[in-house]
Parts: sequence; C-alpha cells; structure tokens
Amino acid sequence: MMIVTVGNAKGGVAKTTSVMYLATAWARRTGRRTLVLDADPQSSASLWRDMAEDAGHGFELVDVLPANLSTMQRLRGRCASDDLVLVDAPPQGKLLEAAVNVADFVIVPTSDSPLDLQQAWATMAAIPQSVPSAVLVVRAEAGTRAFGETMAALDEQRTPRFDAIVRKRQDIKKGMGTVPAKSWEYAQVLDELMGVAR
Repeated sequence: MMIVTVGNAKGGVAKTTSVMYLATAWARRTGRRTLVLDADPQSSASLWRDMAEDAGHGFELVDVLPANLSTMQRLRGRCASDDLVLVDAPPQGKLLEAAVNVADFVIVPTSDSPLDLQQAWATMAAIPQSVPSAVLVVRAEAGTRAFGETMAALDEQRTPRFDAIVRKRQDIKKGMGTVPAKSWEYAQVLDELMGVAR
C-alpha cells in the first residue's frame, strides 16, 4: 500500500484535480482499487464523484470517502497491501498534519504563478524531513516567462520536484464532475511515484 497526500496551504492549485486524475490513472493501469480520502472542508473530491455519478458516469475501481482525524490515524491498518490511497488534504490544521505524517509521499502542486510558488515552498517547509515530498508544477504554460522563472527558481532552491510537468489544458480545466478519459501528464507523475515506491 502506498499513501500519497496531496496538499498545499493555498487553494485553487489543482489539488483535487491531481488526486482524481492520479486515482483514475492508477485504476486503469493496474486494475486495482484506488481509495481517495476527501479531507478538504470543501469536499471537492466527493462533489466531483457525485457530479460524475449524476451524469451517469461512475468511477470504476475508485472509491471516494470523507476523512477526518480518526480516519488518518487508523489508515495503515485498514487498507489492502496493493491499494493506492490518495488524500485530498485540507489547507491547514491538525488534519493536514495527520495527512502528511501518515503519508509515504506528499505531492505539493503549484502553478507557475509567483504567489502559488511561495505557498508551495511554505508547505514544503512544514513537511517533516522524514516524509518524502516534491512539488508538482501544474497548469503550466511552457515557453512563457512565468514558467521559465518558476522552473529556474525551483532548481536554484534545489526544491525536490517531479520531472513531469502538467500542462494547462482545457480538458483538465473542465474535468470536474467527469471521469477523466485521458491521464495526460499524470501518467508520468504516476510513473515517478511508482519508482519511489519500488
């Protein structure tokens, strides 16, 4: 079992999108279940699933459940050994701490905006050194100055980051409430995560 927490102190940085795309990519690739734990107060992952079901498109092999502090503290004993567990973490508080502390890996998504990057660094700084973590650049517009400056800043600060860059796409932007038809760069993110697990 691998527990991956997706968190950032800032909202609107594609945390839920990253969780749902990774969950779908894992289920398709392995044919095994993915458990999504929705620990965010906005319940975006649960809303995403409900909207998809209401439209007649249920997720196969992806379970989305609400999560609280007790859920996080008991997580290791409740999942099968071959499960992938993805936690859509809240922006702050004890529940975020618990979601980080139980994780095998923490993904901190950020866009190529300077404000988002500052929050990503603040989130990374709060993660204990014993928990592996990396920044994932999302909604990226390769070739722009903002993108170049973001990548240069991450590398200059030696911030652990995914090699995969999730590009800005209308398909992903409009993904809420759908079962993603294509994994896009999240397939590469999954490759990197599986490499860490090995």
